[in-house]
Amino acid sequence: MSKVIITGGSGFIGKNLISALSVLDAEIFILTRNPGIVSLHNNIRYVVCDLHNHSDVKNIINSIQASHLLHLAWSLSPSNYDLPENFDWLKTSINLLEEFQKNNGQRVIMIGSGFEYDWNYGYCSEDITPTSNNNLYSASKNILREFAFTYCKFHGLEIVWPRLFFLYGPHEHPKKLVAEIITSLLRGVSVTVNNGEIYRDYMYVKDTVNILSKLLFDNYNGVINISTGIPTKLGDIAKLAADIIGRPELLKIGRPEKVKNQVVYANVDKLNYQLSLYPKYDLKTGLQETVDWWKDFDKKKQAFL
Repeated sequence: MSKVIITGGSGFIGKNLISALSVLDAEIFILTRNPGIVSLHNNIRYVVCDLHNHSDVKNIINSIQASHLLHLAWSLSPSNYDLPENFDWLKTSINLLEEFQKNNGQRVIMIGSGFEYDWNYGYCSEDITPTSNNNLYSASKNILREFAFTYCKFHGLEIVWPRLFFLYGPHEHPKKLVAEIITSLLRGVSVTVNNGEIYRDYMYVKDTVNILSKLLFDNYNGVINISTGIPTKLGDIAKLAADIIGRPELLKIGRPEKVKNQVVYANVDKLNYQLSLYPKYDLKTGLQETVDWWKDFDKKKQAFL
């Protein structure tokens, strides 16, 4: 049975990934700094590890001897992509990859981002659109990708670099756009969506994690966009969420601000036609499930208080 190491398992994507991992015929080891997490699945174990502690990483990777690595972990502020912590995660990710390679590593998936692209082109295609270091986050991801591909080629490792675009769904940071719209409206608080006329490519997180779990044991190598390929107005997303909640009167679409990149979306030909992987959720269904999750989350929070 294959052994898989997961980082970032307690984050937004990681929490949604658990159900997809639980059905895999593999031993899953989720590295986390939280010693209190208990696994509810027989094939999943949580291992306490500080990824920034290189000695800690070395000892744990050596003890597991995993063949597969899915590296999700990265700190990212909802509103600031220029935090110096990006440099720390760049160094930490390189160290993690090196230790993984030295200890039976065979296939690695390191999460990239649509932010790596030069958004002046709008339509982001893996083999055509240039990358751009617009902030510390995109610069760090671009540097890591170039290093990782060179390193894996030299050592004979398989590598996949999924570029994720805009996500929404359960466990999202409440200050992110979709989560903030939903939580505000559920509380009966009016919310204004600025730049409601710009287009972005949003994917429901459950579609994302299902695709990532399939890529773990696929034979695909290289960069691949993970998104819907459908640009949608931010205002339309907000209006649909407001209609689902039943409080459209609380939603305001602000005056359009001057935004340089009016349209940003992914070319998903590789995902759809080469791998035959498609989203299962349309926008309405994904938003409905997300609204229901936030309602349930609020009930549990109130019960706890």
